[in-house]
Amino acid sequence: MGFGCTFDYQPYQHDNFDRLRFDHHRFYRLSGDAGPHLRSDCYTNTINYPERDANRDPDPYSHPRYSASLSGCTNHSRCRYSNHYTLAQTGRERRNGSPVNKQSTILIMDEDPETLEQLQTTLQRAGYNVLVAVDGHAALRLAHSRKPDLIVSDLLLTGLDSYQVWKAFRADKENVAAPILVISALNIPASNEPWRPSPNAEWQLLSYDAFLPKPIDLRRFLRVVQKLLAPAQTQTIASGPSTILAIEDKETQRALASILSNNDFGVETPASLSEALQLSRAVPPAALLVDCRTRSEATKNFVVQTRRFVPNTVIIALIDPQGAFEEGLESLCDSFLAVPLHPTRIVLSINRILDHVGMKHRTRAISNQLITTNQDLLDTQQVLRAQNEELQHINNQLRELSALKETLTGMIVHDLKAPLGAVLGAINFLITDPDLNLTSTHARLLTAANAAGDQLLRLTETLLEGQRLEDGHLKPDIEPFELPALIDVSLHRVSPLLTMSQLEVQYTFADNLPTAFADPHISQRIVENLLDNAIKFSPPRSAITINVTSDGKMITVSITDQGPGIPKDRQQEIFDRFAQIKNAASPSTRAGFGLGLTFCNLATQAMGGSIWVESDGESGTTFLFTLPVYEDETTM
Repeated sequence: MGFGCTFDYQPYQHDNFDRLRFDHHRFYRLSGDAGPHLRSDCYTNTINYPERDANRDPDPYSHPRYSASLSGCTNHSRCRYSNHYTLAQTGRERRNGSPVNKQSTILIMDEDPETLEQLQTTLQRAGYNVLVAVDGHAALRLAHSRKPDLIVSDLLLTGLDSYQVWKAFRADKENVAAPILVISALNIPASNEPWRPSPNAEWQLLSYDAFLPKPIDLRRFLRVVQKLLAPAQTQTIASGPSTILAIEDKETQRALASILSNNDFGVETPASLSEALQLSRAVPPAALLVDCRTRSEATKNFVVQTRRFVPNTVIIALIDPQGAFEEGLESLCDSFLAVPLHPTRIVLSINRILDHVGMKHRTRAISNQLITTNQDLLDTQQVLRAQNEELQHINNQLRELSALKETLTGMIVHDLKAPLGAVLGAINFLITDPDLNLTSTHARLLTAANAAGDQLLRLTETLLEGQRLEDGHLKPDIEPFELPALIDVSLHRVSPLLTMSQLEVQYTFADNLPTAFADPHISQRIVENLLDNAIKFSPPRSAITINVTSDGKMITVSITDQGPGIPKDRQQEIFDRFAQIKNAASPSTRAGFGLGLTFCNLATQAMGGSIWVESDGESGTTFLFTLPVYEDETTM
């Protein structure tokens, strides 16, 4: 005697394995009579099977008399899973359908969670070991570590594209014989033909073993998997679209089955409409042929139930051109075939209908993807707009802070220059007053103080003008001038420092040196900063060399000292603000405030020139800068 069961939420327990439900891919134990506790958002199962001997028949679903009836999902329109399957196929399906192969491992590569769900569930129920990857890198890792017997792959993946995974997979000697089944909504060329995903992409050679379009015909998919895994044993298995003939007229059913089977269709011939519905819900076919030549409430209910629970299956109605069509069925069917049946016309019509409906599904999927992508772009645009407004607000604050900083710097420099000028004036008065009888020691100290004061004045002016140059508020006053005269003035201003450090200056000027065309005040500041830098790092009783040359378009000034060198990998950093470069070969450090060289870099660029440093990294450093030549002389 058989019995019926309903189920509740209690977790699966091993001691009651023969009474299970499979709901959204999770196991639950049956309560026996807990009807009121059924889930309201998904389908329910009522399983009936006879008493059995657990030792002789451990699998209740393999019993020849096992059958499963499924009530519909009450919230199917919002359910994540577009197809609901029974926990196991019926005994009839397991005997006549796909053979279970628990030794084969199949790797599925796809980004669409619904497709992964369908394929994984279908393959696992057929007895295969299944590996799942949602991107190319993960698929490649699984392929190298698990050595699958078959790869089922979408064409385009995130990160590493599928054809790159295939190429790497085939390069592995242990995987070279494993076949590749491609599933895609795109139209792709035949195997070993060039292909590119977009007009700007590189051409790729696609090498695969079989192709199935999306949406996937799951019954055909299982047959193709069988043929790829065991081609010698499955030569007679059809590889074309799957079709279930829900036709109770056995003569018509046999005629259609013969026509379709001879044209490589996979054909199922259920004995009744209820069995046809059960087969369709277990693994949906590509097409379902329904006999609608006579009015029947059972046929109408069958079509309504099929359309409700298997929405992606193409329903083709078999009609009598002279008869009346059942009211309400026309909108539920995708197309129609009229009797009498002509073999060629039937095959062409079904293929054409499947292609048309498949194209509609692919177009709808692509449209949904485009809508989602467009919405993502709109969301990203809104985020970027908000970030842009925030950046503009921050930039405005930075500009205000920069203006305040420049004002503060100017005030500090101005306030420093007034007392500093008074100090320098007093020192100069003491040095030049003939009535004072200064000893040599006092005269030397006053001269050193005067030189230090001049250096401090140049530093404060460099600080102010450097900041104005960086902010773009100081525009060079370009005019022609003679560089030798300017260098003489600069040497005179730093002469006290040269005397104190016991340094000698050697300079050479090229013959017929052209006139420079730049800001003389800023140019003098550059020369004095470089001389200050050379004096600071030169050892006592050494020489500083100044050389001025021209190539007719630019005048090059070089100032060389014999102090510690600058490593080649740090020579660009020397022009950064507050830079201090240490030399591993020397205990000395070219350290300071890091303002003079920064000013020189900004100033030469503002006047159309450039500045750089040359050093072997051990000892001796040469700073070079260029200034434009006066145009009138370049044209002579």
